[in-house]
Amino acid sequence: MYTHARQFPHLAGKSDAEIYELARSGMRRHPKLVRVMRFRNAIGMIAMLLAAVVLARVSALSLGVILILVGAVFTGVLLLWNLFWVNTVLYRLTREEVEEVRLNS
Repeated sequence: MYTHARQFPHLAGKSDAEIYELARSGMRRHPKLVRVMRFRNAIGMIAMLLAAVVLARVSALSLGVILILVGAVFTGVLLLWNLFWVNTVLYRLTREEVEEVRLNS
């Protein structure tokens, strides 16, 4: 994620550790976004469990195949989420933090 974020103009030349710290400080200032991430994690785990149970009951697939399918689908969902999150939320948060650092310097 931070490798992709390095392509943002305001983060050019910064290391992953610097970008990570900017993102952390931005998230600390926006606790609602932290709740969104926790909610996403909880919903994802619940959805994976429900999907595995439903597939086990309605299909003739083995448990291993079901777990692989559920994991693959959730990985795709998570990749799409991160694409949105990095390009909108992380971009805005890090830009605000970089501007804050410049103003305080």
